[in-house]
Amino acid sequence: MRILIATDSFKGTFSSAEAGEIIRSAFSDTGVPGAEVCPVSDGGDGFGDVVAVTKGAIARKARVKDPFFIETEAVYHMIGGDAYIESARACGLGFGKDVMRATTFGVGQLIHAAAADGAKNIYIGLGGSGTNDGGCGMACALGAKFYSDYSFIPTGRNLCDIKRYELDGISGALNGANVFACTDVDAVFCGENGAALMFSRQKGATREEALRLDAGMKKLASLFPEGIASLPGSGAAGGLGGGIAAFLGGKIVSGFEIIEKLTGLKEKIARADIVITGEGRTDAQTAHGKLPARIAELCKARRKPCYIICGSVKGDVSPLAECGVSGIFACYPESPAAIDKDDAERRLYAVSQKVAENLKADFYMSPDDI
Repeated sequence: MRILIATDSFKGTFSSAEAGEIIRSAFSDTGVPGAEVCPVSDGGDGFGDVVAVTKGAIARKARVKDPFFIETEAVYHMIGGDAYIESARACGLGFGKDVMRATTFGVGQLIHAAAADGAKNIYIGLGGSGTNDGGCGMACALGAKFYSDYSFIPTGRNLCDIKRYELDGISGALNGANVFACTDVDAVFCGENGAALMFSRQKGATREEALRLDAGMKKLASLFPEGIASLPGSGAAGGLGGGIAAFLGGKIVSGFEIIEKLTGLKEKIARADIVITGEGRTDAQTAHGKLPARIAELCKARRKPCYIICGSVKGDVSPLAECGVSGIFACYPESPAAIDKDDAERRLYAVSQKVAENLKADFYMSPDDI
């Protein structure tokens, strides 16, 4: 019985690889050895962790500015002639919640480092940002100039002051590289379904600040080439997706599809008999393109059973059956207010053992199978 374990990260608790290894260990200890772990991501949290364990990945370090212009060290990875950057390593929520002051300047520095490293294609995972500057900081680090009555580096609090911008210096900084914004959300740049009103409250903004941010994003969008602000994913990472498209001529793509190709996920699913996927919380949004649903759809197309192991379940998840999910198993009866990592590991291990026992019963395994 060939089992593939390909979970998303359990946000704030386990990386994809860590969760996969806990599940694999539980399966092995329950008499179901040999499961393969394939770390995956949809462009959100954990993008860099997945790339790091991909065959051929070489880590590169760069000194950059964090979201508050304090120098820090960040890592990106080269695979062949391509570079992979997780934007959160330079502008993530882990640096602190002050979205009005936060900048994506460090992301631009990472892009510049990768381009100088000879990257022909630069893929940027957009999850987990603590910023809402529309990618202006990133553009400044690559040579763009923003003007009010003076030149300045825009952050969330002063986007409304932008009157014009110049991109003359960017082409040389990119050194001919193509840039791709890898995202797991379809938020647009501004408005009701835009970056500020959908996500800035999670990054420390008050209601009034969220409205101010959205007004600034609308002002910036009015200066963009036509159509960019309405692109699905342009609102990802506080508008960084839209900034990559507008300032760098980049393309917004599905993070899941990039990782799927990088890891050979389709081929691994084709070889498997059973697939285990998962995430921190499975809810009504999971069926709308989240990683477990995308994996389930690949399994359904190949007539492979797919099971979700998650931290908790909330709301109506019945649409996941149509996606191809055969069963859902949760570690907690409801989403906990706080998670102790040791307790979470014990629960994930115990639930995985139960799943393994169920699979042994449902899919009879002879000694030769095992």
